[in-house]
Amino acid sequence: MSNRRNRRRFKTVSTHDNSDRWLVTYSDLITLLLVFFVLMYSMSSIENQRFNALVSSLKSSFQGNSILQGMGYVHTDQGQAKPTIPAIKKSLPSSQKNKENDERKLDTLYLKLDRYIKENKLSPNVSLAETPRGIQLTFREKILFDLGKADIKPNAEPVLKQIGGILNEVPNDVSVEGYTDNTPFRGSHSRIRSNWELSGVRAQKVMNYLIHKDKLPPSRFHFTGYGQYKPIVKNDTPAHKAMNRRVNIVIMREQSPNKQE
Repeated sequence: MSNRRNRRRFKTVSTHDNSDRWLVTYSDLITLLLVFFVLMYSMSSIENQRFNALVSSLKSSFQGNSILQGMGYVHTDQGQAKPTIPAIKKSLPSSQKNKENDERKLDTLYLKLDRYIKENKLSPNVSLAETPRGIQLTFREKILFDLGKADIKPNAEPVLKQIGGILNEVPNDVSVEGYTDNTPFRGSHSRIRSNWELSGVRAQKVMNYLIHKDKLPPSRFHFTGYGQYKPIVKNDTPAHKAMNRRVNIVIMREQSPNKQE
């Protein structure tokens, strides 16, 4: 009887011990995982220290961190090197830089010409406009020439003198262009027989004045006569015809379109 009780008690204890044995295995697994992560962390710390030592050595050798920054690493306040994205410096093409410089020069020129026209109350006989080709000065016939004549009026010379001085501040090419209305030419000038010739001779006279009196380089200039064939308004009234009789001085952009106004 006692033997049966002992056997029964032994079985009960054995069953209880077997049910808790998984805890031992679980604790061993947790311990191994903890050791693994501690080991990984210690290895990463060692590598980081080695890398920091290398960065410090290079920095002291080159006396600066420009090379390291170029490699994509910069130092933080904590002494650790962190990767950075290298800054990409965009450099404009030389043609783009030249265009921007040209625009700045022409903007300044426009302001000076506009101020001179306003201060001397030359409008509407002298007008100023910005076009795709460049800065355009338009002189009506009455301020430069007598009707049907190609000799520059004495009163116009001071104006051209001042204009030439302002144009001398920029190196851009200059186009001088003459225009007339459609009234048949009846002038007494021996060398001129048509409106076309009259417009060309007038443009040439203005160009020669700027070259010889204002000492502008001849290599910058060309002149053209368009006669009656490029009116800005219809030749239907005396006032409109007077508007079409004009001389334009165009300070050309460096890359202006090949288009006549």
